[in-house]
Amino acid sequence: MKATGIVRRLDDLGRLVIPKEIRKQYRLKEGDSIEFFIDNGRIVIQKFDAMSKHMEEIEIMCSTLHAMYQNTVMFIQEEWLHKKEIVLKESFLEDCHIHRKRVFEPRQVYEKDPKEYGGIIYPINAYGDWYGAFVVLFDKKELTQEETYALEAFVQLLSRQQQE
Repeated sequence: MKATGIVRRLDDLGRLVIPKEIRKQYRLKEGDSIEFFIDNGRIVIQKFDAMSKHMEEIEIMCSTLHAMYQNTVMFIQEEWLHKKEIVLKESFLEDCHIHRKRVFEPRQVYEKDPKEYGGIIYPINAYGDWYGAFVVLFDKKELTQEETYALEAFVQLLSRQQQE
């Protein structure tokens, strides 16, 4: 474990301020949930992400759908995008925070690629909370209704798991 040299005091309500440098390094922002662990008498905190436990399945689903459709399939969620080193336009990311499936017309998706793509956004929601979204870019072909069923079923499964 690496010491930071930063010491903070708890206030009278038990609150602790996480230093700005650490928040920036770990991409913590207002409203993020923090998870607590006890490890050999130490208190360990980490950013809580309900979708983290499903990342392996999400990765498999993206790969499988890419192989089936030959289109780009990605998961819109900070951890997944960061891991894949994908930088999307901020306006596109904002538009992915929806609560219903939506087809979108060709537009710029990537920050440094001016090419425009159409596609479909499949959000994962539970109890009104947004947990992420699958996006299929029509970079090879548009999908038929039948081709969308596999992704819709997986999105529904992930949404239900968030409700449990």
